[in-house]
This record gives sequence, C-alpha cells and structure tokens, in this order.
Amino acid sequence: MKKLPLFLSLAMGLISLASCEKETVEVENPAQNKAAAAATSLTAALPGGTWHLTDMTSSVVVPGSNEVSTTSMFARLKPSLRDNQIQYQDGGQYIENEGQLKQDEDAPQQSTGSWKLNEKGDSLTITIGQSARSYAVAELTPTSLRLRSTQSVPQGASVTTTSVFAR
Repeated sequence: MKKLPLFLSLAMGLISLASCEKETVEVENPAQNKAAAAATSLTAALPGGTWHLTDMTSSVVVPGSNEVSTTSMFARLKPSLRDNQIQYQDGGQYIENEGQLKQDEDAPQQSTGSWKLNEKGDSLTITIGQSARSYAVAELTPTSLRLRSTQSVPQGASVTTTSVFAR
C-alpha cells in the first residue's frame, strides 16, 4: 500500500510532462523581412490599373564634362505615342494599347508580352516577342511610376531617358 501513493505521484508527473508542449521561437531577420515586404508591395503596386505617360526627359552626360544637359522629350513626342496605355497584370502579363491615335494604322491595337520586377524592386524587365528591355525603377507608388534607361552613344557620352507614368 505504501507504494501506491508513490506510483500515483509518478504517474501524475509523467502525465503532466507528456501534456507539456514544446515551444519553438523563430528568430526573424528584420532587414530580410523589410526587403521582402518592400518588394511584395512594389510588385503589388504595379498591376491593377492602366498607366499612361505623363513626362519624358533625356539627360546627356559628355565625357570629361561635369555638365548634364536635360531636355523634355514629352512635348516632342507624336500624339500617337502620348496616348498609349500600359497594363501590368497579375501573373506578369504586359499589355500596351495604342490608344485612339495610332502611328501605323496597319499595326495591331495591342502588343502583349511579359513583365518582371526583380526582388529588390529596383529593376523592371519588359519582354515583347524576342525583344527585352530593362529599366531602373526610380519610383513606384500606386499612382506613379518613374523608369530610367541609360545608353552609351558614340564619343563616350551617355544618355539617360526618364519616363514618368501615372494612373
């Protein structure tokens, strides 16, 4: 009989230990989470509406000179290029609509392709057919998109074109 209380105490102890659940705590990297959240929010800001060009500038840097010559190109664009509409759809589909004014009446009304924003959200690649164009993303909000593209030209100069889109 003296063993019964000892046996019951031991059984209760084992039951209480068996009912305990091991807790695991995951340590998260805040910088990694912030970067992932930023990229996700940027990717989410691109689709969901129609974008149209509101400004375009061209900046030229001549080698050996600290001067930058910037020219507004938007006013010089043909009206048939200014009324184009662009859609970045979920899933990476890109649609460019020629708008009401078409430069070439025989050209299709829409061009389709794909788009991809890199993980950091600072580079956008648009592919139409066999042609791929990459842009630096200078600004991306739900209502504003600013893309930059830099090209080298003869004599070592570089030309940076900045295109600004709005919804």
